Amino acid sequence: MPHLSCVTVTYGPTPTLWPMLESLARTTDRASTEIVVVTQPDESGSMAADVAQHAPHVRLIALDRNEGFGVANNIGVQAAGSELVALLNPDLELTEGWLAPLERALADPGVTIAAPPVLSPIGEVEEAGQVVFDDGGTDPIGGPRWPGSYDEVMFSRDVDYSSAACWLMRRADFTRLGGFAADYAPAYFEDVDLALRVWQSGGRCRLVVGRSVIHHHAPPSASRTALALRSREVFESKWRSVLAGQPARLGPSDDGVAVRDHRCASSHVVRIDSEIGDAEAEWLVDEAGARAQAHPTDRVSVITSPRGVVEKWRRRWCGVGLEVLVADRPASVRRERPGSV
Repeated sequence: MPHLSCVTVTYGPTPTLWPMLESLARTTDRASTEIVVVTQPDESGSMAADVAQHAPHVRLIALDRNEGFGVANNIGVQAAGSELVALLNPDLELTEGWLAPLERALADPGVTIAAPPVLSPIGEVEEAGQVVFDDGGTDPIGGPRWPGSYDEVMFSRDVDYSSAACWLMRRADFTRLGGFAADYAPAYFEDVDLALRVWQSGGRCRLVVGRSVIHHHAPPSASRTALALRSREVFESKWRSVLAGQPARLGPSDDGVAVRDHRCASSHVVRIDSEIGDAEAEWLVDEAGARAQAHPTDRVSVITSPRGVVEKWRRRWCGVGLEVLVADRPASVRRERPGSV
């Protein structure tokens, strides 16, 4: 039995599949990784024959019609042979070390979906999780419209959802939840729908920042936009009562922190001013990091004066959920009560 099953779905000719498979081979153990490719035809053809000829190590499922992204992924997961399943877009580029942080996140039985940040090909943050608004729309945290800084989004935390470009799940959880809903065929919002079912079932969706992946997606076309709008209408109708409890869309002067943190159980802030020496500051940061690790549903933040060791602190602790920010003139060190920001 393989340790990991990687499922990807194509629609018509998909040249990005080849670099994706190459990056997957480079970053996983071939002996313990099963790759399932589900091909679907469009009006110009299918990838099935090319995959069969050029990737004999792949488990090929060649569909004779377009079932849509969600249904095709369901078919791939059903055929998978391992307990861990990675759902991977065919236009993704996996980076060294992408898998291990996601596996560590799933060691927490409360985490149902683990996903990494997604970067553009030029290294810009495309998303570090996503938020679902009360009007049924979504927005990528850290994306071009997001008001917060890089340091305010690039640490592990619970999120409404992450796009299913790269998900790691237990196969049993995917099956128990019914997989992707067919209501959204051929595409869009099936991942948001499944993520909300995760939250309804008592599970959590976790952004894991140990390693980012790269997304080489095509720019939106008029037809894709029309599909997305249609699927959003389906989503809004299906989830209207739940959406009423989601955050409102950000206004021009909103900083996004309250929206980012709306699923947090509580907040804990440690402020370190310039009079505190590095040794004591390091102790305070380690204490905060241990708290973040022990309480993954809380927001634990350190706000510190500028120091040369800040990046070291971030590298050490951001993966377990500690936010480290630099302020020009922070107040004296203090631990604030839960609920403060």
